[in-house]
Amino acid sequence: MKVIRPRIAILTDFGVGDNYNGVMEGVIKKINPEVEIIYISGNVKSFSIFSGAYLLYTSYNYFPKNTIFLVVVDPGVGTERKPIIIKTKNYIFVGPDNGVMYPAAINDGITKIIHITNKKLYLTSKISNTFHGRDIFSPVAAFISTNISIEIFGNEIKSDQIQRMDFSYQIRDNKICGTILYIDHFGNIATSIPGELLLQHANQGQKILTYVKGKQYTPKLVKSFGYGEEGEL
Repeated sequence: MKVIRPRIAILTDFGVGDNYNGVMEGVIKKINPEVEIIYISGNVKSFSIFSGAYLLYTSYNYFPKNTIFLVVVDPGVGTERKPIIIKTKNYIFVGPDNGVMYPAAINDGITKIIHITNKKLYLTSKISNTFHGRDIFSPVAAFISTNISIEIFGNEIKSDQIQRMDFSYQIRDNKICGTILYIDHFGNIATSIPGELLLQHANQGQKILTYVKGKQYTPKLVKSFGYGEEGEL
């Protein structure tokens, strides 16, 4: 029988020039040398929980079942925000209670939420005020990967006790109003407006009157980049 290695997928805004991601890996490997570590990204836009949530939401279900997602996009680190574990139908998410994990978790189906309070499972009894990724979240994810029950980390809380985030849109005065969630390194802008909704109101090749922060644009609706002209939105 083939033994499946435990797997942790990491998403942070720590960047690639500092040692923070590497330190987290080191903490994990000291606890469980057999765990496989994969990066969704270590370079989320700094402090942007919307960007982190979008990248997690558009990535998580491509991973094998039982993957543990270690999500540290945490501008509220050191404040009263809760460290939490969210168990869903197919995965486990570990990170701060700031909404960053919520869209992915609710999409997969939340089955249990644990408020992490068991300090015996922290890296050290004296945790950093600004690096909970190292001192709390990495050890917790690593211990979970050794098949420790998540109930040992703290008390179960209800879903209405955690911060929520949604990728919502509204239709007002014949306008579809959404939020910019993420801009990738190509310059592509991902919004909360579903493409299917645009296709209900416009045809391929049609220009769509668009406002961003009050400034007007007229991008053309096309199905891929090659259908646009050079320099055209």
